[in-house]
Amino acid sequence: MMKIIVDTLGADSHPAEIVKGGVEAARRYDIEIVFSGESDSIREALKEEGERQGSRFSILSASQVIAMEESPVQAVRSKRDSSLVKGLLALHAREADGFVSPGNTGAVVAGSIFALGGIVGIPRPGIAVSFPSLIGEDILVIDVGATVDCHPNHLAGFALMGAIYCQTIKGVAEPTVGLLSIGGEKHKGNRLVSRTYELLKKRPFKFAGNVEPHCIVTERPVDIVVCDGFVGNILLKSYEGGAAATVGIFHQFIKENFTKIGTIGIQAAFTSVRAKMDYRSYGGASLLGVNGVVVIAHGRSDAEAITAAINVARLAVQNDLTAQISNNSGEVADE
Repeated sequence: MMKIIVDTLGADSHPAEIVKGGVEAARRYDIEIVFSGESDSIREALKEEGERQGSRFSILSASQVIAMEESPVQAVRSKRDSSLVKGLLALHAREADGFVSPGNTGAVVAGSIFALGGIVGIPRPGIAVSFPSLIGEDILVIDVGATVDCHPNHLAGFALMGAIYCQTIKGVAEPTVGLLSIGGEKHKGNRLVSRTYELLKKRPFKFAGNVEPHCIVTERPVDIVVCDGFVGNILLKSYEGGAAATVGIFHQFIKENFTKIGTIGIQAAFTSVRAKMDYRSYGGASLLGVNGVVVIAHGRSDAEAITAAINVARLAVQNDLTAQISNNSGEVADE
């Protein structure tokens, strides 16, 4: 039976909420969950869910926590008994098939490189996250924060991993790749974008050229958008803020106009919009390029979001995503 490690410490959410999401995932997907964290609190949370430590649920005891505000590299080096590091080391030891954490993103990246190592032939790891689009199908963006200072071959690696992800997980036979820039024309962009453009033209996947940010969710011109981690993280957080603002404006409109409009219809529309933009339904972000299945959940994840993130990890394990990337890593060439 598939086994997924879930980090219960270091997030903004209470450990009990994370355990609740893990219990639901085990029930829904028929998998085993290893909760990494403080043993007594995990046992108490399991009891609240009508479960106990046993064949389906096990505990990886950890005495340290890596907080959100800590320096990632320093924390990973100094806190070897943290729930995050112990979970990744257990994954490396093949005690489980995947790892999910809603904790410090930088620490997950640093810890994964430390514990698992990178895939040979992939220059740098990248975080891939799905953005919802107005036309229905979501769009994959990579990198959204793993590698902030990039060279063109790093982005070529992101593109390859994104293409393999879409083929393996989403079933897209010939995924198209776009390069995030300030304009659709070939000459638009900084030096990194211009040099990457020329490199991606030579790669063995369909390259559609530059893509502007506003097109990502409105037009979905490609299956994968590639960018460096600095730009990608700004894009992700801007989207989250924009989504929250849109939902808030819509909700305020309903409150101010509920006597003038049909509340049933407008409330249904509001619920639909909120669900479409809710990060919880899209699960976590996959850290690609390391030797293991690692999924980073949102720091504010509730039980529903944790369940969805575990499902992202489950699909990656089920489809042998890491091996698929490793087997094709030779297609990334240096500049």
